[in-house]
Amino acid sequence: MDRALTIRKLATETGVSSKTLRYWESCGLLPKPARTHTGYRVYPVEAVRWVQFIRKAKSIGFALAEIRTLFASPKQGSKTCETVDAWARKKLKTLDQQIELLTQLRTQLEQHRRRWRGRFPCPPLGPHEICCLIEELPSPTAESRRR
Repeated sequence: MDRALTIRKLATETGVSSKTLRYWESCGLLPKPARTHTGYRVYPVEAVRWVQFIRKAKSIGFALAEIRTLFASPKQGSKTCETVDAWARKKLKTLDQQIELLTQLRTQLEQHRRRWRGRFPCPPLGPHEICCLIEELPSPTAESRRR
């Protein structure tokens, strides 16, 4: 075997922990490595490229299951780049929806905080009260409960 990497060496070269590498192996993201006569894992040099690919894909929001699908795509004759672009488009739409909801929540929380200014210290609480600031809020509407 030409220049093989132990799991420690692969971890060092890629900045990924040995534990993560073992997990990715168990998930099918990394092929089962060869073993030395003492049982140590030894990875081919190409494993560095695989790990870097996984890290890059994760850095832009791809899930491990999606990455595993990408690794299988060329074997199945799929057009991997088109798949990645379609997934990215879908992820962008989801992110836009999440940003909109978070923006609404932020605005709502700012409004409440403005109303709460000057209310401290809190008045004494009744036996079944927890926080007067929250208890005085209007009940959520059916629309807001779905979020």
